[in-house]
Amino acid sequence: MKRVFSILAVILLACVFCAPASAAQKEWTFMVFLNADNNLDSFGVGDLQEMVAAGGSNDNLNVICLLDREHAPATLYYVEKDGAKVIGEPGEVDMGDYHEYVKFVVETVRAYPAKHYCSIVWNHGSGWKDAKGEIIKGISYDDQSGNHITTNQLTVAFKEIEAAIGKKLDIFCFDACLMQMVEVAYAMKDGCDYLIASEETEPGQGYPYLEILSGFKKGMSPETFAKHIVTEYSNSYNGGSAGMSSTTQSALKCSEIDNLRDAINGYCKAALAGKHGAEFKGALNAAQKFYYRTNIDLGHFVSLTKNAIADEAFQTAASKLLAAIDKAVLINGLSGYNTKNATGLAVYFPASSYSFSPEYKDLAFAKDTMWEAMVKDYYKKTSTKELVAAVSSGDISGLIDYVATANEKNRDISADLISKMNFRVFTEGGLDEATQNNVRNLLSELKTK
Repeated sequence: MKRVFSILAVILLACVFCAPASAAQKEWTFMVFLNADNNLDSFGVGDLQEMVAAGGSNDNLNVICLLDREHAPATLYYVEKDGAKVIGEPGEVDMGDYHEYVKFVVETVRAYPAKHYCSIVWNHGSGWKDAKGEIIKGISYDDQSGNHITTNQLTVAFKEIEAAIGKKLDIFCFDACLMQMVEVAYAMKDGCDYLIASEETEPGQGYPYLEILSGFKKGMSPETFAKHIVTEYSNSYNGGSAGMSSTTQSALKCSEIDNLRDAINGYCKAALAGKHGAEFKGALNAAQKFYYRTNIDLGHFVSLTKNAIADEAFQTAASKLLAAIDKAVLINGLSGYNTKNATGLAVYFPASSYSFSPEYKDLAFAKDTMWEAMVKDYYKKTSTKELVAAVSSGDISGLIDYVATANEKNRDISADLISKMNFRVFTEGGLDEATQNNVRNLLSELKTK
């Protein structure tokens, strides 16, 4: 996930984790929670070396890095132009425990006060995604502990940080894959002013710390610094220091997330009220997708549905949502071809009902919006309708495939299908006996799924 800067060796100087009692307040403190306690170990060392090469701390900026390496204890560094000074040796740290992240931020803020704070969590990321029913969504995977920070724990962490330091973080960044999702942003909206992350996976080089820190200017506002980080990231993969790759990186204005939520609910209401299953299916097939195919770009999808559906109420709702996305996305940086339709914010929308994770309902975003209801309504308007129509014509192949893939994730969709199929086949009738028997057996099997 990271770039390796091999020219400069890191200089280690022992010290304790504290600033002098008379430490003056600087403009910015830049703090990196660098979890390389996994297969990213060498890349973590390389990024620390980049921070040194960039000049590290100066009269206006503190650069602090907690680096936890694979098969080695964690070390806390104060980064300077002459090297990375050791200011703490906490031993083995579970970087997958959100309490450790809170502790790192709070102690750094107290030791190195500043007008503004930028915090980065560096690691593998998974946005919001499940695998085989196992909850793996989150950030900061620690291989030694087997632990990671979940989406809901991010909300708790930022509440604790604000309570301890008396303010929100100005900027928070995920130097990780797949984290710029509306579900994640909603969990973090009250904890920082600007949220920076990628909708897509990040290439091995990760953030260009050399360019980000060497390009820091005195007097940078949080908005300007956020734009700078995104711009340097996209430039580095658009023929810059990292070559050429298809990448995404965007900065969100968290003050706009509540308005975005309201616009999403308006869009969902309009979708639920209409009969636009075919148009939604076409838009979903064409929408910008990312490494996890259940992640689609929200703005691109809404634009595609708006272009396909003429209903006036839906047009109004879609336009309002697109305007809300535009206000929420401060800057959207892209490079390469494969991500050309990304607009800055992804959302969870599996193409098939059997892929929809039941744990989704536990997210704050799912509780406060109608997105889950809209997605499941889409499944009913498409898969159920199509299967009933196919069976009506004597074709049960689609029903056979559905039953084969059905599981506990789509039981509510299956129940709807069973009800409608029973009515069509056994109440309305008109189908031959062989088809009726096959449907009866398939529905009996589906009830056990």
